[in-house]
Amino acid sequence: MKHHIANRTATALLCATTVIITGCSPDRTEAGAKSTAPTPKTRHPFDTMTPEQIDDQAREAVKNTTSMRLTGQANSDGRQVVVDLAMDVRGSCNGTVGDSVNTMHIIKKGSLVYVKAEKDFWRATFSRGMTAEQTEEMVAHFTGRWIKPPKTMSERYGRICDGFNGLIGGLSPVSGGTSTRAADATVGGRPAAVLTEWTPTETTTVYIAKEGKPYLLRATVTGGDEPVDLTFTDHDKPVDTTPPPSDQILDPTTLR
Repeated sequence: MKHHIANRTATALLCATTVIITGCSPDRTEAGAKSTAPTPKTRHPFDTMTPEQIDDQAREAVKNTTSMRLTGQANSDGRQVVVDLAMDVRGSCNGTVGDSVNTMHIIKKGSLVYVKAEKDFWRATFSRGMTAEQTEEMVAHFTGRWIKPPKTMSERYGRICDGFNGLIGGLSPVSGGTSTRAADATVGGRPAAVLTEWTPTETTTVYIAKEGKPYLLRATVTGGDEPVDLTFTDHDKPVDTTPPPSDQILDPTTLR
């Protein structure tokens, strides 16, 4: 279970963030979704299933998801991604992604991409291939403003939103048959079945919704060098791709 959910999710997020920063190639509101508290045990269809059967139910629900919101952080190879991003199957997205220093807000619908970031992000972006003076000039223009990037830059930034289907594949909770069921919990007020799997160094835990469709609500990895803590909300909800107000958008092609 761990290698399919947590590691592949972390890899997908890290790859997307690398593209952005370095240029390389619920059914209801779930505020506070990271908190999990024990919930009273009640009779539920999951109670007659093995962990693998619950796993199968979650896999089918994930496979048919058309949109979701990811919130949390993931680590791999010493790098960390912090994400709060709503995505859908059509490649639309709205939210933030980055690391502890370089974070970008992106809105994408179709081929239209709008991005907004602060000084550190743009300085890291423009310092490659520009003099220090040129870099600071661009940083001054871009900082704190919505940018409508030219085509090449839009395609590069937009890649994070184009990987929804691959991310869904990475989230499919395919267990190796060694998971166990722990005590039920709640995630953002929603009852969840809890499946856990151990390796000698790590513990992976996934929380699967017991109300409505058995969506994956949360996945964590603890105890190793690559911790993960991600929550999954707003399943099948439309992604808000309303563009920023036109008077707040900078078209870089107009700069001279």
